[in-house]
Amino acid sequence: MAWAASGPAAGPALEQLRYRLMRLHRESGEPSSRVISQRTEKAISHTTARNVLRCDSPPGWGPLELVVEALGGDLDEFRTLWIAVRDATSPLALPKPVAWEEEAEEPTRTVDLSIPDLDAAEEDLQDQAARRNRREGETRRELLVALEARADLADRLVELHEQLGRERGRNEELRRRVADLEAELDRHSARIESLHDELRAVRDERLVLLEKLNGLHARRAELYFTWAREEESQRRAAETVREVARRERELEVQDLRERLSAAEGLLKSVVASRHRDGQDEAECEGDAEEDAPRSDWNPWRRSRRVR
Repeated sequence: MAWAASGPAAGPALEQLRYRLMRLHRESGEPSSRVISQRTEKAISHTTARNVLRCDSPPGWGPLELVVEALGGDLDEFRTLWIAVRDATSPLALPKPVAWEEEAEEPTRTVDLSIPDLDAAEEDLQDQAARRNRREGETRRELLVALEARADLADRLVELHEQLGRERGRNEELRRRVADLEAELDRHSARIESLHDELRAVRDERLVLLEKLNGLHARRAELYFTWAREEESQRRAAETVREVARRERELEVQDLRERLSAAEGLLKSVVASRHRDGQDEAECEGDAEEDAPRSDWNPWRRSRRVR
């Protein structure tokens, strides 16, 4: 920041300004210069805020105003103190007489004037002096405003130069970073192109493989259908064979049952005829035994005959 250090020392005015800044800083809780810079939304740096608080030399009104606003001080009070410091360090020189619009009047010869003329001339001169005094005051005020604006502009210009120097360094660093990023972007772009080509090649290979796989699936389905038809025909042939065998077994069983029934009937008839023959023989033997003597009776012989 620019400091108005030119000219004589500020003296008591600067001491008074420094004291009031120290008192305001303490009443605000003594925040750090970085906090003050943040309160000004980075309008001034923390270094400038610290220099304003130290007040080793007369500060510019712009930084002083921002610091006072950040600390919650009275701007009118500090403006009066700052003007006193500026008047002590850079006193204003009286401007040279300006050319007035009124034409210069010829000196009046007072010897030839009467008292009323003298009164009128005196009143006219007083009016001209009053107008000149008003004009002088307006000019002085305009000069003060212009000097203050120039000082603020000079401080702002120095601050902008400092900021420009910092930004220039940042811009160079940003340019390097941008160049690095652009180079990296080009590498990534080339890598992406190669990956796209590789992806297209892989996609074509995948399509070829899918076509082959579809052919294999179709062949497998055809084989499955052929196998299923063969299995169905074999199953039907086996069922036909089993049905024929079952019918043959049923016929054999039915034939055997018929034979068994015939054999059973024959056996029953034989047994019945033998039973009748046995009864007849028994009756005949009984009659013969009754006629024959008892000494000739032999049970073993009889049993053999019965058999």
